Amino acid sequence: MKTTRTLFLLFTVIAIGFNAYAQEDKRPLMGNSYGIINIDEYVTLLPKSHNGIIKDIRLIDREHAGVRIFRLYDEVPMHYHAKSDAYLYILNGKAEFYVADKGPVVAGKGDLLFWGGKGTAHGNGKILEGPLDVLVFDALARDPSDVIWVDPSTKRNF
Repeated sequence: MKTTRTLFLLFTVIAIGFNAYAQEDKRPLMGNSYGIINIDEYVTLLPKSHNGIIKDIRLIDREHAGVRIFRLYDEVPMHYHAKSDAYLYILNGKAEFYVADKGPVVAGKGDLLFWGGKGTAHGNGKILEGPLDVLVFDALARDPSDVIWVDPSTKRNF
């Protein structure tokens, strides 16, 4: 009986630890050159709430391109990226978006957002339907520090 209880506790601790590890840094199991990624599985790992405005999971991170999913929790002030372009496919939700001096334009599930390229200011306004989950294709892979705020006073923590 004591051995059974000890084994049960040991497996419970291992399972809890593995689950936390898997959710924090889950990556595709196949090599970086090919693979299959079930996007829906990763969407379930995004927290319902977050103390920042965005939570993302990097799925593929190569020098020439990257793929991420993220959930937006709040408005993102106008910003741009100096070194990469991004193509955003809305998986769930609906929000207002601004690009350069245009907007708001409403984009929702099934819409693909893109703009002129590196250096093009963009942001999002109100989240009209949540959660707002986005699949992002970055070309070049975007370094997390490559966020330049148009108005530095609006800088937000991701």
